[in-house]
Amino acid sequence: MNNRPMHELVSENLRRLTEGKGVSLAAVADRAGLDRREFFEVIAGEREGDFDWLRKVAEALDVEIAELVVDLSSPGT
Repeated sequence: MNNRPMHELVSENLRRLTEGKGVSLAAVADRAGLDRREFFEVIAGEREGDFDWLRKVAEALDVEIAELVVDLSSPGT
């Protein structure tokens, strides 16, 4: 099992999902009702994101929370 930091997984998945949906990260922050600075600090690992943060981001992208935290670099995913 790969023990990557959560912010790396979320950041990687957010970039993949936003590219696929043609939406910017800033737009996701806005749709989620999150402060942009804090949003980007969480992605960078400078601030802790909690479950509520993940829920809001997932809803803004219309995806399940699991899609934000899945490690696609691990075998079997």
